[in-house]
Amino acid sequence: MRIRPQIIVLLLGISLTHSTLAQPDRDSLLEAWELYIASLPGTSSLEAMGDDVYRLEDTDLPYAGDVRVIGALVRPAESPGFQTGFTHIGTVEFELLDWPIERLASQNYYYWLTDRQMLHYSADEQRWVDPASYQASLADQYGIEGNFGALSFMLNYGIWVLLITLIVFVFLAVHRQAKKARSLIDETRAINQQARENIDRAASLQDEVLTIARATRDLHVESNELLRKMLAALRD
Repeated sequence: MRIRPQIIVLLLGISLTHSTLAQPDRDSLLEAWELYIASLPGTSSLEAMGDDVYRLEDTDLPYAGDVRVIGALVRPAESPGFQTGFTHIGTVEFELLDWPIERLASQNYYYWLTDRQMLHYSADEQRWVDPASYQASLADQYGIEGNFGALSFMLNYGIWVLLITLIVFVFLAVHRQAKKARSLIDETRAINQQARENIDRAASLQDEVLTIARATRDLHVESNELLRKMLAALRD
């Protein structure tokens, strides 16, 4: 199957009738994902090769090569406090088989990939919608103008943001405590070193005191001997 830009409108029109009855499952997600990728302005062509492999020509990245779908996940939407009408989130994980490994970490590739992995299931319309339609629907529903990307992100990944924030907070707290502990260890080491030096100094002074005491004792003995001799001389 080769999908070209000139038949995108026809395919999307046909899909509207079919997707109205679509259920939020893996098969309907992959079908909607194919149509979504093919409808993007940067997609020159998308051809299914079989076994979850496609031939893609994209001018945004740019890229011309094979794409393999690794997995498709459908999970209930988590949006506490918001009645959005979107009951499920679909994520399609795929890889560009001909994309250089050294460019996997590029920011351009990351944003390109993120825009093409997620769809939202509308319970009202009973079909999968793309991110732009999802954001526009939320904006219309809540009467807010502008980009709804931040709200969409928090609705889908708020729990992960909180979890990561908590992990970072705990890491910083542990780091501060470890720094304080190292400081206390260094202070204790310095105090112990000073104590050892004081002990060595006291021992040295003790040796000097003993030497002086011995000298004083010897002088006292000599003084007594001289006194004895003087007394003996006087008797004679």
